[in-house]
Amino acid sequence: MNQSEFRSLLDALADGWTKGEYERVASHFTEHAFYSDALTYKFRDRASLLTFFQDDGGEPHSCVFHEWLFDEARQLGVAEFTYRGTYLYHGTVWISIDGDKINSWREYQHTSDKTREELWK
Repeated sequence: MNQSEFRSLLDALADGWTKGEYERVASHFTEHAFYSDALTYKFRDRASLLTFFQDDGGEPHSCVFHEWLFDEARQLGVAEFTYRGTYLYHGTVWISIDGDKINSWREYQHTSDKTREELWK
């Protein structure tokens, strides 16, 4: 994957989460992808991940990736995000790529009622 493809992947994820198209989002992960928040949850396969995405509480969701970097040689990316669902989350994610799919997703986030702009004033 190159940098342009990585940015397209982030855009597809954000669009899918925002539209509630969780099967499309899950399709961007390998069958045995590792997906975790260091303190709250860990998933080790796409089927469990899809169930997690689908359990959205009936709330509208949205996702925005603000900043990102991608190391083509290592197939490793990092991105800053804001995700609105049951709560408003701000965080970063480390993403490992295998072929054209996400093999590992490690997110570090916190909840806040403040917007990203308010947090960084």
